[in-house]
Amino acid sequence: MDATAIARNQELQRQWYGAPLGELCRDICDRFGMTQTGLAETLGISPAMLSLVMRGRRARIANPDAAARLSAVLHLTQEVRAGAVPAGDAPRALAEISASRTPGQDSMGAAVTQYSAGGTPSAVPAPAPAPASAPDSVADPDLRFALRLRDLLTTRASAVDILAAAALLDADHPGLAEVLRVCGAGRTDEAVALVRASGQGPGRGPGDTP
Repeated sequence: MDATAIARNQELQRQWYGAPLGELCRDICDRFGMTQTGLAETLGISPAMLSLVMRGRRARIANPDAAARLSAVLHLTQEVRAGAVPAGDAPRALAEISASRTPGQDSMGAAVTQYSAGGTPSAVPAPAPAPASAPDSVADPDLRFALRLRDLLTTRASAVDILAAAALLDADHPGLAEVLRVCGAGRTDEAVALVRASGQGPGRGPGDTP
């Protein structure tokens, strides 16, 4: 495969997941103390297949269950980074993700599992990895607001559709396009930063200090 095809696959991964899967999977391994083989086992694919996806020789994982697990692991990583899920809860959540076979949709139409605060899986349509905790259980009001907004958007459209809508709005309504892109299909920490930067998070008035 030539460099142009690899670059195209990595750009597709960036659109679907926010960054090339090589970067994201290495971050998962570092954060959770996993090897690449261990991550492949969690996803239910061979290490060779994971390597192809990470190197951009494949744009995505074809197996829908494995694609859904990848989405769930990526979202768990975001939630642990943002503090919405305690790091100590990650091993349990990873074990549940590894065992999941749940209908729903991720950004590419693959099944996805959403984990509640009690660890109970439930099927939901979502554009990205499923969160490991419910928004109402989160103490940070800005994070809670960002999670609720994301849930509202992603229960009505896939990440691909949200990004397409943002592209249509870019020229005339760039601010609204940014909200869709970041809160509907972006990283959790970026969504929280956007809420805080607006100065209009939960419980704030126009003159309040963020």
